[in-house]
Amino acid sequence: MARNSTLTARLGYIDTQATFVQAALLAAHGAGARAGGFRVSDVRFYFLLFTNWVEHDVTRPSQDIDLTQVRRTLERLVRGGHAEASTSAPVKGLPRGRRYVLTGEGLCSLAEGLAGRERAPLEEALFVVCFAASYRDAVLSRVEGRARALSPAVRRRVERALDPLRLVKEAQRTSAAVLADLEERVEAGLRYEEQSRKAMARAEPVADVVRALEAAGSYQLHRVRPLGEVLLALPEDLRQFELTEGMGLRSRLLFAPLAERARAEHAVLARLEARLTPGKAPG
Repeated sequence: MARNSTLTARLGYIDTQATFVQAALLAAHGAGARAGGFRVSDVRFYFLLFTNWVEHDVTRPSQDIDLTQVRRTLERLVRGGHAEASTSAPVKGLPRGRRYVLTGEGLCSLAEGLAGRERAPLEEALFVVCFAASYRDAVLSRVEGRARALSPAVRRRVERALDPLRLVKEAQRTSAAVLADLEERVEAGLRYEEQSRKAMARAEPVADVVRALEAAGSYQLHRVRPLGEVLLALPEDLRQFELTEGMGLRSRLLFAPLAERARAEHAVLARLEARLTPGKAPG
């Protein structure tokens, strides 16, 4: 089972939001060092900036967080010892307002949460790799609050969490699993189509055709509702369509294009791994 990130589990953000909120908190903390901390509005700004980088303003234009959500998040982080209200004196020339700093444990927890999303879509995985490659050292160098220096154990946790090469390899494992699944779906759908068409051309009873397909064992939701039950419960015209065209159509119009995209994504990740590996030239 995929592991939920810190903010997903504790604060109720959906996975995609949690990725970018955690990155925004880390970025706001780092960028706010000169000002003695960061404001609620800083977190929202970095959230919007990072989601803009991955084109979510185009693909998910309604995705946003408001200042109340950010404020509640920070209050919970403070209660958990992951953040503190800043006690630094206001810096002349900078906007006033309540400011926060992350503690060492907060930095560690957010870094692990950011890197802990399993089976993320490509744009999200690439963002996390880019963030880690760009800002890991800055995250490690900016510790405020009660813990003024990271312990060796906490430092190792952050270094591992934000290791860009490790993150790329995790993304490659996901990509390979998705591609293998899609290729099997394409093959199974075309095989089912051919099998059912031949059986129906021989005028075999529909129930026998359905049982033969079910026995083939490639249907992934069998435990939820067996294939035979699904097909035999359909109206006759829809059942006829599924047995003669539907399964093959899904293979050609859905699973095959998705497999093609998965192959391209896997190739992108392989080249990215090469760029991040010392002495290894991109293919």
